[in-house]
Amino acid sequence: MGDRANFGFRQADGDTIYLYGHWAGYEMMSRLAHALDVARPRWSDESYATRICISQMVGDEWDQELSWGIATYVSDNEHSVPVVDWGKQTVSLFEHGWGREVDETNPKFTMSLDAFVQRFSKMPVGV
Repeated sequence: MGDRANFGFRQADGDTIYLYGHWAGYEMMSRLAHALDVARPRWSDESYATRICISQMVGDEWDQELSWGIATYVSDNEHSVPVVDWGKQTVSLFEHGWGREVDETNPKFTMSLDAFVQRFSKMPVGV
């Protein structure tokens, strides 16, 4: 069981770091929007912005053996995959392809970071 979701953070070199959350599918877009909003002062610094987003999403579960993972590929997944592109300052939502890849040929949507935060922000997750 679970509600598996992945979140991509594309770096300037084209590589994407994926955060896997075993229980992260519930309100996944608002969870990401909240993390992006907290990282807003560092949107132009991909290493800090990625770390801030991942830290916000993992929250107080850093010492858990299960629940969260970080990889360069999509892990076990049950949802479309949002990918933050720091260079373009956008978030795109992609269908999950077969295997460990994301099908980036036809995004469901692409919007600016600010528009994404405005559209999907709610109360902080867990509050």
